[in-house]
Amino acid sequence: MKTTKHIFPIALALLTGMTVTSCRETNDWETGGSYSRLFAPNNKTSINASDITAEVTFTGVPKAEYYIIEVSTDSLYDDIAQGGTAHSIVFGLDKSIVKSPTTISGLAGDTKYFFRMKAMATGINDSKWSYLAKSTFKTLAEQIFQPTSASDRGDNQIHVVWDATKTVTHLIVILDEENQTTITLDDAAKAAGEYTITGLTPTTTYTIKIMNGEAVRGQLIVSTTAAMPAADYKYTLSAEETTISPELLEQIAVLAKAAAAEKGVADAETNYSATIGIPADATIDFHGTSDTDGGATNVKIPDGMSVTFFGMAGGEAPVIKFQKNLELAGSHAWIGFENVTVVNDGAGYFVNQTNECNIAEFKIKDCEMSGFGTSFFRFQKSNAKNIDKVSITNSIFHDMCSGYSFFHIDADKGAGGGVKNIYMSGCTLYNVATGGKMFIYSRETAMESIIIKNVTFYNCIGNGNYWVDFGANTFGTSGEFSFTDCLFTKTPDEATNKNIRASADPDVVGCYSTSDFFKNIKGAEKLEKSAADIFVDPENGDFHFKAGEELNAGDPRWFPTEQ
Repeated sequence: MKTTKHIFPIALALLTGMTVTSCRETNDWETGGSYSRLFAPNNKTSINASDITAEVTFTGVPKAEYYIIEVSTDSLYDDIAQGGTAHSIVFGLDKSIVKSPTTISGLAGDTKYFFRMKAMATGINDSKWSYLAKSTFKTLAEQIFQPTSASDRGDNQIHVVWDATKTVTHLIVILDEENQTTITLDDAAKAAGEYTITGLTPTTTYTIKIMNGEAVRGQLIVSTTAAMPAADYKYTLSAEETTISPELLEQIAVLAKAAAAEKGVADAETNYSATIGIPADATIDFHGTSDTDGGATNVKIPDGMSVTFFGMAGGEAPVIKFQKNLELAGSHAWIGFENVTVVNDGAGYFVNQTNECNIAEFKIKDCEMSGFGTSFFRFQKSNAKNIDKVSITNSIFHDMCSGYSFFHIDADKGAGGGVKNIYMSGCTLYNVATGGKMFIYSRETAMESIIIKNVTFYNCIGNGNYWVDFGANTFGTSGEFSFTDCLFTKTPDEATNKNIRASADPDVVGCYSTSDFFKNIKGAEKLEKSAADIFVDPENGDFHFKAGEELNAGDPRWFPTEQ
């Protein structure tokens, strides 16, 4: 018991001693400047970053007069002095940051930054550094590139332009992860804000980045144009040549024969080729001239000549105005149109073939064609006419065919001839044969194949006509007959009694039809929505999908970018 009595006074003395010491330290802290310190901003500071700026929102602290902010692409921590990293940027040294929010600028786009800040005041020690809860923030990618135009793209080069007031160091040209090229920009290119990238591959998509050190300041995804198709001879129309006539084609034929012979082509007189380049932005007439009355006549492709009418890069696709039809008589390995806009200017038909012809391939690529009031492609009954393959890709056809079908193969039942194969991919047809006949008609004449892929149809095939018609259900294709990933939308009338007449129905895969499409394409999924519900502005030729209405079918040009 005596021991217990002695413990309490000792404990009380110890407690009294500790209390004194604590009070003495408190007095020193309150009166000695070396111990006085501002509170640090808390770590709930938030940052809303754009490309080269960031808005900093923070909670102010008592007695602070201003704030210092430091960012760096290097790590920041207490042992590093203010501004002590190789890439530190310090804001507020001029005492300009006095309240929240504040904006810091001069950052690099698409860059991760470490961040810290502290409070400052006169006569009081600055606070300790405050850091972000997540340590870093990242700026958005900049876009100092200007959009590319048609004149900026060639078959082997791309011209890029950017804001010359921005600091840049180099370009990176990316084909894929394993094929990237770095181009160091010289002072002249930097001052001009432009550069032409050369040595590229035709018809190829590249990602181009403009850099400032490791920071991306802009990015483009752009494709080169198609190269002028290969041929024995290439001829480019001059500015003075505004008409493609039979006489011009005969002149080119002479040159192409000579070029073929020089290359050692054994049958150069009867099997030679030419590519006719038409300058971008040009408008060209397409007709011959009658010796008797001076009227327009058809343009005949010289016998034995294979030819491609090709729109050159450097501007908008050239326009060819058809005053009369294309005459295919004779033998040709190929006849093609590429990257041109073809309009009816009195012809009525694109092709309205009477005379005998033999063609391995008739091809249309990257074109827009319109206005052929009677038919787009017609073989008349007389004489045997043969095309092994009609190939149409990435093209648009509209406002045509009020009299006959789009393809109207009026073979003479036993006389022979016709089109053996039709292939169409990545195309749009609208306002076609609204008062005419079929999409494809082959009069009691079998074909080898019909392959239709990724095609958007809108307001096509009226008068209750068949979509595809062989004239009798005993004729059809010996090989593939298919519609794949197509969109059938809106028909001009509600007649459903005629759909497809052939010896067998086509294979229909991944296709859809809207509620206002009144034909019956067996196998196409029927949607509950109309064409106007799913397209942006179909009546004016805009078939982009409305938001939320995307379908992975139809012409891919209308797909959202991410698809």
